[in-house]
Amino acid sequence: MSAKCRDCNAEITWARTTGRGTYIALDLYPDDRDGIVRKRDTRDENGCLWADVLTGESLHRAIANSEKLYVPHRDTCHARRPTNPMPDHVRRAVGAVRPSHRRRRW
Repeated sequence: MSAKCRDCNAEITWARTTGRGTYIALDLYPDDRDGIVRKRDTRDENGCLWADVLTGESLHRAIANSEKLYVPHRDTCHARRPTNPMPDHVRRAVGAVRPSHRRRRW
């Protein structure tokens, strides 16, 4: 069951977590490097796949077994990503000499 993200229009798939039973949006394809979610073969009453969000030892075991792991889409969505912040050393240097944007009328 694939869909599109309403914010960035990327292809995603929905899964239901086994721990809390909440729905989670996942990237469509597995990611060997950043994946933390394992899909199961079982489906709920709505036809949505069940998935396990892995942490700690279970995540290490899944990576060692070369299992297909998926990334939650909230981690890769470009629409919700914050703007690139200015580094502190640049902010201090620019802030000291940067003129005001307001024009004063006397």
